[in-house]
Amino acid sequence: MALAPARSQSANGTPGRNTEIVSFVVYIPIKRSAKVHGRKMLLDVIAAMSSEPDFVNTWVHQQMDDEDTIVVYETWACSREHFLAHHLKKPYRQAYEAALPDLLSAERRIIFLEQIAAYPQRRG
Repeated sequence: MALAPARSQSANGTPGRNTEIVSFVVYIPIKRSAKVHGRKMLLDVIAAMSSEPDFVNTWVHQQMDDEDTIVVYETWACSREHFLAHHLKKPYRQAYEAALPDLLSAERRIIFLEQIAAYPQRRG
């Protein structure tokens, strides 16, 4: 049985204007010496990107076993290709992207996900 592609929805649950959804997890290992500055830069980027028309949601976490690694879960109402081609190059990201070599203790990893099921709220 083939799964239908995920579709975006507005806040009231009606279909959105885009029919594609891309979700991904980003692992950001920040140098301990850059922790405060790196987090501030990241949160500034997330605040700016949350105004984008394709933005759906994001969660920012600190890894429990490694307090120097930030894990970000993002969902966008666009394709992976559109996200990579357009959103990573936005002007509000430029200073952050340029600073990453000085902020990171290891390479940032982005893992794209394919949705197979969704449970947006508690059942029962």
